[in-house]
Amino acid sequence: MLLLSHSKASQTEMRPDTERIDSFGHVRNRALHHLIAHWFGKCGGRVMPAVCDIEPTEIRLALAKIWLCDYLPQSGRLRYRLAGEEINDFWGFNLGGKYLDEIVPAERLASVTNKIRMAIELPAIVYDRGCLSLTEEITRNGERIVLPLSDDGRTVNALLGATHRDWFRDLEFDPFATYSETTSVTAL
Repeated sequence: MLLLSHSKASQTEMRPDTERIDSFGHVRNRALHHLIAHWFGKCGGRVMPAVCDIEPTEIRLALAKIWLCDYLPQSGRLRYRLAGEEINDFWGFNLGGKYLDEIVPAERLASVTNKIRMAIELPAIVYDRGCLSLTEEITRNGERIVLPLSDDGRTVNALLGATHRDWFRDLEFDPFATYSETTSVTAL
């Protein structure tokens, strides 16, 4: 299910940060919610913060779950700059320097790319909850947040994301039939 909402705040008339953060109260994982609060806190009156605004020491709670990708508009590709320990452990290798389309299985690439395009082109915050799957064999319940970043305040040039998976729960049922993924998109 895809939910699309538009923020009523314009770039010149921003709502208070607490109100904007509170609109993400549906995010269940504390580390993801902490990252969202950090992102909003770094906006500084802009639509979105820049890569250099993100302060790792202020997001310790989320560091193991984060990933940072550079968006390369010439090719339309995303290259991982870094990924936290939980993300690298899940994949079994360090994502740094790898392209998204090199690691995501072909059967999931279109779905992943469509969500990321919304974060880049609108720009928007994209949130997923439910069965975060890579293949039919690799499925986990979880949450994911994708936050756009812009060095010039207008054009997305990077994405900061975090993924929380219920690592220790093996799904013993068909997750596609019983537990669907819900995506919400909040245009900025």
